Amino acid sequence: MKDPQAACLEASILRDLHARDVAVPGVLACEGNLLVLEYLPGEPLPDIIERGNYSPATLASALCDWFAAFYAAVPESRGDVNGRNFLCDGEKIYSVDFEERCFESPAKDAGRLAAFIETYNTSDTLKQIALAEAIMCAFVESFDCDMSEILSEKEAEYDAMRLRRHHRPQP
Repeated sequence: MKDPQAACLEASILRDLHARDVAVPGVLACEGNLLVLEYLPGEPLPDIIERGNYSPATLASALCDWFAAFYAAVPESRGDVNGRNFLCDGEKIYSVDFEERCFESPAKDAGRLAAFIETYNTSDTLKQIALAEAIMCAFVESFDCDMSEILSEKEAEYDAMRLRRHHRPQP
């Protein structure tokens, strides 16, 4: 990290979540802008999606379980739900990258995560869409989210993606 304050904030967030049994890495050290975290098993969510060897319902349920533990631990949303911030070891979901606090709704988390999942480049887009839909439905059932709000957040994330891609510096 470039900013020692950001490293300190992330260490604080991770320590708090870890103490509350949320599946995140433990903090081994934090000095200046260096944050040393424990190793977590598993592979990034996009790699699993790209390979296609998953059950959409099972993976959506595991993700929802992680979010349930997170929401029970802190009064905030995850915010940064890029799929690369989630690891799966085949049974359990872990999450990394907590550089900032986010006080949004679970519907925003669900919509943004669904948008990321739907945009990965895979050979089985129907399975991807099924996973995104399973996640959105699980959030409706588990966190009393409104599906129209989730869909609105998903569209907002698509718009944000287009802007990021449009404004990306050219090599």
